[in-house]
Amino acid sequence: MASPEDTSLEPQIGWLAETILGTLQIEKLDTWIRRAELDDVVQKLKSEVERVEMVVAAVRGRATGNKPLSRSLARLKDLLYDADDAVDELDYYRLQQQVERDPIHNPESTHGAEAERVDETSRGAAAAADIPNSSGGHLRSKHWKDFTVITWESGKAVEAKCNLCGAHPIKCGSGNGTSVLSNHLKSKGCIRKRRGPPNPSSTDDATEIARPIVIGDSSSGKRKRADHESSKFTATNTDTPWDKAELSNRIQKITSQLQDIRGKVSEILKIHGPDFPSSSNNHRIAASDHHLRTTSSLAPRKVYGRVAEKKAIIKMIMQNKSNGVTVLPIVGTAGVGKTTLAQLVYNDPDVESHFDTKLWLRVSHNFDEVRLTREMLDFVPQDRCVGSLHINERHEGISSFAKLQEILKERMEYQLKRFLLILDDVWDNLDDERWNKLLNPLISSQAKGNVILVTTRNFCVAKKKGTLEPIQLCALEDEDFLLLFKSRAFGDENYKGDPSLSLIGRQIAEKLAGNPLAAETAGELLREHLTIDHWTKILKDEHWKSLQLSTGIMCALRLSYDQLPYHIQQCFSYTSIFPRSYRFPGEMLVHIWISQGFVNGNQSSKRLEEIGRHNLTVLVNLGFIQQVEIFLSCQPCYAICGLMHHFGRIVSRTECAIIDGLQCNEMLPTVLHLSIVTDYAYNKDQDGEFSRNELFEKTLNNTVTSVSKLRSLVLLGHYDPCFLQLFQRKFQEAQNLRLLQMSVTSVDFSSFQCSFVKPAHLRYLKLGSVEVRGDFPRVFSKLYQLQVLDVGLYAHPTAPNGIHNLVSLRLLDFKVQTSSGSEITQLQSMNELVQLGVSQLDNVKSSEEAYGAGLRNKGHLENLHLSWKDTLSDNESPADTARKHSEVLEGLKPHKHLKHLQISGYNGTSPTWLNSNMSITSLQTLHLDCCREWEILPSLERFPCLRKLKLNNMRKVTKILVPSLEELVLVDMPELERCSCTSLEGFNSSLRSLRIENCEKLEVFDLFENAGKFKVEHRSWLSGVRELILLDCHLLKVFSHLPPSATFSELQIRGVSTLPSMNGSYEKLHIESDWEDPSTECVGEVLAFHNLRSLKFLSINGYGVNSMSIFFKDLSHLVSLKSLEIARCGIVFSSYVIPEPTCEDVLAANRKLFPSLQSLTVESCRITGKGLSLMLQHSPVLEKLDLFDCIGITLLTVDEEENSLSNLISDRETQDELLHIPFNVSSTLKELSFVDFHCLRFNGSKKGFSGFTSLENLHIWDCPELLSSLVRKDGSDDQANGRWLLPESLGELDIVSYPEESLQRCFPNNLNSLKKLVLWNADLKSLQLHSCTGLEELEFAGCDSLSIVEGLQSLGSLRDLTVLGCPCLPSYLESFSRQCNELLPRLETLVINDPGVLTTSFCKHLTSLHDLKLVWMKVTRLTEEQERALVLLKSLQELTFDGCHHVMHLPAGLHTLPSLKRLKIDSCSSILWQPETGFPDSLEELELLRCSKELDDECMLLATPMSKLKEEVSVPEMLFSVM
Repeated sequence: MASPEDTSLEPQIGWLAETILGTLQIEKLDTWIRRAELDDVVQKLKSEVERVEMVVAAVRGRATGNKPLSRSLARLKDLLYDADDAVDELDYYRLQQQVERDPIHNPESTHGAEAERVDETSRGAAAAADIPNSSGGHLRSKHWKDFTVITWESGKAVEAKCNLCGAHPIKCGSGNGTSVLSNHLKSKGCIRKRRGPPNPSSTDDATEIARPIVIGDSSSGKRKRADHESSKFTATNTDTPWDKAELSNRIQKITSQLQDIRGKVSEILKIHGPDFPSSSNNHRIAASDHHLRTTSSLAPRKVYGRVAEKKAIIKMIMQNKSNGVTVLPIVGTAGVGKTTLAQLVYNDPDVESHFDTKLWLRVSHNFDEVRLTREMLDFVPQDRCVGSLHINERHEGISSFAKLQEILKERMEYQLKRFLLILDDVWDNLDDERWNKLLNPLISSQAKGNVILVTTRNFCVAKKKGTLEPIQLCALEDEDFLLLFKSRAFGDENYKGDPSLSLIGRQIAEKLAGNPLAAETAGELLREHLTIDHWTKILKDEHWKSLQLSTGIMCALRLSYDQLPYHIQQCFSYTSIFPRSYRFPGEMLVHIWISQGFVNGNQSSKRLEEIGRHNLTVLVNLGFIQQVEIFLSCQPCYAICGLMHHFGRIVSRTECAIIDGLQCNEMLPTVLHLSIVTDYAYNKDQDGEFSRNELFEKTLNNTVTSVSKLRSLVLLGHYDPCFLQLFQRKFQEAQNLRLLQMSVTSVDFSSFQCSFVKPAHLRYLKLGSVEVRGDFPRVFSKLYQLQVLDVGLYAHPTAPNGIHNLVSLRLLDFKVQTSSGSEITQLQSMNELVQLGVSQLDNVKSSEEAYGAGLRNKGHLENLHLSWKDTLSDNESPADTARKHSEVLEGLKPHKHLKHLQISGYNGTSPTWLNSNMSITSLQTLHLDCCREWEILPSLERFPCLRKLKLNNMRKVTKILVPSLEELVLVDMPELERCSCTSLEGFNSSLRSLRIENCEKLEVFDLFENAGKFKVEHRSWLSGVRELILLDCHLLKVFSHLPPSATFSELQIRGVSTLPSMNGSYEKLHIESDWEDPSTECVGEVLAFHNLRSLKFLSINGYGVNSMSIFFKDLSHLVSLKSLEIARCGIVFSSYVIPEPTCEDVLAANRKLFPSLQSLTVESCRITGKGLSLMLQHSPVLEKLDLFDCIGITLLTVDEEENSLSNLISDRETQDELLHIPFNVSSTLKELSFVDFHCLRFNGSKKGFSGFTSLENLHIWDCPELLSSLVRKDGSDDQANGRWLLPESLGELDIVSYPEESLQRCFPNNLNSLKKLVLWNADLKSLQLHSCTGLEELEFAGCDSLSIVEGLQSLGSLRDLTVLGCPCLPSYLESFSRQCNELLPRLETLVINDPGVLTTSFCKHLTSLHDLKLVWMKVTRLTEEQERALVLLKSLQELTFDGCHHVMHLPAGLHTLPSLKRLKIDSCSSILWQPETGFPDSLEELELLRCSKELDDECMLLATPMSKLKEEVSVPEMLFSVM
């Protein structure tokens, strides 16, 4: 396979050329270049870049395998990066000249992201001469457009400053103030200052730049001197000169080098001629063709996992009875098993018999309608008869799409057969026209139940083409994946050979992220040599990731990657510089891409953020990036996980690198983007400071050798001051950075070296996630190209003078302060802002000052958050505060294109601009938070685009009128009484999310009041709602059934008088009655069961024997239910007869009411045995049954033969207290629990539990009569040896409160399947275990009389033994071990509460013991004999002291345990110190939970950066990890 470096060179060069040419096409930059007399050298560069672009376009993939051509292209790429840097510097110096030439910026408007950034001060003073003053008056003279008011008195302007010449103060307070302004503009002084020297290139530019660019003396020959100083090109009032000659020479050099290399590329292409093959294209076609040829409808011989997914798909397609065609997509990343799952379904016998015709088509990325139609014809029989005429029309050799479609349509129409079509590996997001054309002949079939199964990597394809919700395929379950991996690596899924290979194999398997294709790729490599050396090498080098393999997981991922446009490839590969599973907020990721130039808006009218979000959506749909949930995050977050992160690292290795702790990777000299992760390199010492790590410093210093070309530098994690010094020194030559992200402490921030940040290129600056105070470094005010400035949530730095110079900012959170440089007027020139948050607006004193922010001129602004402190000033009355807030908000009128507005902590009334019809007509979201004095909302119908309304803590609002919205949030509104809708029907159809919380007086809401009208008119009520949250609104009445739709994603109900509490989604729902006032309603009266057909998990808690009732007629809708839990409810399953017409349907179709139910739990309910028996009869796949304290059930019987449903329904004389376990359940049940059934007895069954032929786990707690009714039976030999009591499939038996003295008769002979036996609080005296040879876990607790355990010598497989509160057992173990030399040879874990066990000969024989747990000991310390016995356990790797509250001293000899790796001390508060001799050198992990502070503090000193000891210390409610 071609290397990613070779195949990416051409698009990378194309992108760079496009970027450079696009920048040079900016009109303002072009004008500035001409004025700087650089147009000649720049034009030559531009022409050469265009020639390079044309030559490289002719390469067409020929660099693959051609080293000279590949090297030349790589050199061109490097030169274009240099050219891009040079052009970017030109644009920076243009901005510098514009911004710094005068305190008042050039008064010109800006249009688009590429327009010149200008200060809006003059426009702010002149906005059509319509400036409001504090008295409500306006400055109406046209002359005000050239002046800024600097002094107001009594609402009138008295002093001003000229924006053209800078003169001030100009007295304008008299009656002839406007005449003064006019006369000043005509004065010679003003004209002379603003005229400057003539512009030789363009008369139009005379007014564009108020101050001329100084380049020596343009009127004399001095300009031509070679002296270096005369070529210094310096903007007026600028302390950052730039060297024009140096930059000009650099551009000329780049141009010359580009010309040379371009010539070499042209020469190579001429040598090879036009027949030189395009290797890259050939490779792509060959790879895809190979992928196409090597798949079919035949399923693999053995498939691991996917049982549940297969069942779900077959169920959906078998139940489909629609007249049209049902399309079910299967979506997932490459190699996850989509095709295999489709093959399983396609070849299933039930599917075979259900469909008359089955078709399998491999689509791939080339959607060829002719090929696909011809292949469909291959599957459809061609012979047919019309009357007596036999027609045999063949399709072979026909290439006409129309003719092929005609033949296919005829065959399908005359056969009238049901079909299943598999469209495997669909890539293209087809338009409906192409899709419908292909399927039109099939749709003509008149049969019902036709199904198309689509497999695709693209979630967008799945959503658009599917008529059902897509099946999203994720990683295999761990157990299934391990079996698959072993089968591929060893050739045997049950491999029990070399344990070392098994251990290495498990480590490799963990890296494969559950991907089946990755398992096959790695397994094939491993199976070549079953040796430790070979496997270790593969584990270390991770060969399965190689792109050089012709097949495998990376090849499959590369196929998806190659289909992406190059700019989206860039977006994906760039994210690999961050650690795996690093969480990116969506907007952060988009702005990072913008800062690197990956998001190009040259060919689109869309804003860059919109294009960036589209790129993110594409990557999510294709599975390259995953959307993840982060607790309390207010915006979507994303991550690259597992194999995708590995793949990203591979395809980006030449340009992206990550140094992760001590695991430093190679950094190639071509790397442009670098991240350093220090989390594992630095730990805090006892003083809370980070200790120095000289090894890490040395490794970093040796790894990073070249930094001059870096465009991104990311530092994640903590570090010490020495590292910071190294970091700043090492990267001070990184002068081309576009992005800098690092954690900065307050100390670091104040000493941040200006030399480290070169302002010319920086676009994205993110500093700190810790508290930052102090002043911004001055260099920050020179970052004219900066787009994002992020100093963290808890940062409070003082803004520097000149922050208004950051004219390119797109994202800013600004805190208004009274100090110089932090006034709100600093925002005036920032007209590229897209998202702006302004807080501490209490510091703004007047509407004029607020107006100076120029919000109405920020045409790009989409998202605006205005925030006050939400507290009244001690120096102001509430009325004064309200008046001042109102005046300030009036001056903060935003641009009409604003989309999202949030106002917080505001104590005034509604501003006039929010009530204006023409103010912000594009508004989509209005969020008002803690606006306590706001009583009347503006008329929301004024905002035709409004989709979301959020009102929080609006304490004086009593009623609201809402238009048709998608989202409505009403929280903490104590006076709100009524919510009305302008259009009830429109609101009902548009609403997607409704949240009402803590609205104590809300009683009337149209939506709920008129819900019944929709039912009467047979229209859907809230059918589009996905999120419904009603919390603590006690007066609100909701009488409609919930949920209102079948696709709700969140339902929360609490504190609504007419409803029980509910919490869940369309898949999982929990219903709970109020425990203080439990509901007595039937669940069916509040729950819309018909909308719960997709529900998989249902939990109902009634909190009382008379509370919520449950009936069969309601539960019969839950056809997808997998788990049902019912606790403390009233009448449950009281209808013994299946409701009509359900009964007829069930009997006619022999259908079960709960076909998917796998788990049923019933606890403390008024349920009869008869009702529960009927429930079980209708649960054909039930695997788990847990019954707790149901007093209405006292008899138990297990059916020994299958009963018909009709017999059970008609048997009205069946005892209510008798529970029948029907035959269908006894054959499927795997786990069975009876808890607190004090009167339950077996009735009539002679076989007891042995009738459960699949039972694996049996738990019997506090059911004395149930066990006695079995043990005390008299009968045959079968009963005597206990074979009737337990099934031979049993793997775990757990008994609490066993009433008999012996248990030997419970175990049939040769019960090898029993792996775990637990006995608690039993009256046992003896126990026989001879037949339990497969036992692995044995636990005794509270068995005071147990003194004999026969058959211990037979337990050769026992790994875990627990003996707690059994005083007679230690002496028995002592005597028994003396008789048996090798007792329990595989025992690995021992749990005891009697330390005396340590001194027995039994313990001395435990040579394989790895884990010892000492729990609940009542001694203050071990005796000397017990300590000596403990340190003799040389194999011990883990030691735990748990709940030993009396123990004061740890064993003194712990340091002599040579293999001890982990020590855990939990709830041992009396232990104050570690042993004097310390811990063993082998110790790797020390965990302290709920221990004394003295012990915590002492042990914290043990973990150092250079040690391998990991310590976890639990402080109340917190857990810290130190490495």
